Amino acid sequence: MSIDREHQDYRRRTILELLAERPMKRQLDIGRALRKMGFKVTQSTVSRDLEALGIVRHEGFYRPPQARGDQSQIAQMERFIRHVRGAGPHMVVFETTSGAAKAVAAALRSANWPEVRGILAEDDTLFVATDNVYDSRLLLQRMRRIIGK
Repeated sequence: MSIDREHQDYRRRTILELLAERPMKRQLDIGRALRKMGFKVTQSTVSRDLEALGIVRHEGFYRPPQARGDQSQIAQMERFIRHVRGAGPHMVVFETTSGAAKAVAAALRSANWPEVRGILAEDDTLFVATDNVYDSRLLLQRMRRIIGK
């Protein structure tokens, strides 16, 4: 039986979102939360997903992995970002104050988030490409948490 890659990616993104909202102590709790959302998972599936995502139990809780880069610069860019929105399944558009798009792009690159595949910056607009709709949603959620817009 082949695993539908898109479904697997969606399930894994959902795990990241769940753990970002509330860290959990047991894989059983993660499995229950996924089943409530309509996923058909076993403990083995959850275990493999956690391993693939690089999630380990730390201080008694499963938590999403920390970003690999420096997110502090993005928080500093908050005053320049006017609006962030999705634009189709593979694109997120940032509207910035005039002349700030390249600085925001540099801050995004320094964060080194895995969902960001490419960035194109104009004067006041930034286009960020992702691999799929789930990565776009994850990027939007990250940005809204950081900048509150």
